[in-house]
Amino acid sequence: MSELNFTVTLFIAVLGPIVAIGYLKPILLVVLDSLCVEPLPGKVGAHFWVRSAYVLAIAGTLVLALTFGEFSSSLLAAVHRALWLTAAGCFVSIAIITRRVWAPVQQRLATPAVTAPRAHAAATAAAPSDRWV
Repeated sequence: MSELNFTVTLFIAVLGPIVAIGYLKPILLVVLDSLCVEPLPGKVGAHFWVRSAYVLAIAGTLVLALTFGEFSSSLLAAVHRALWLTAAGCFVSIAIITRRVWAPVQQRLATPAVTAPRAHAAATAAAPSDRWV
């Protein structure tokens, strides 16, 4: 096993998800904040879910890289495999996150807008299942 191949693979496996979630973070915070039941001080709910996304994406790509990484051949083969595994790990992690975020958004879009504040509060209290926190 080449220590350089191992180090490069781990570096790519950690850096890829950080870049991907970092790119999504600004809009993800807005969407997640709107899905939380009550706005928490400092938008804690949305920040929790973004941090969870980081952990999920990094852990997923690390598992793939450690399981299927190419550590004993050339550096180019190791980088190629690491990039492929990182792209696959990021894709799967972000697909899971997107699916979980889109489900409540889709439910909100399917229900007609309620104009009366009292009716809106009753509807929100009656159906908290579309909320994250």
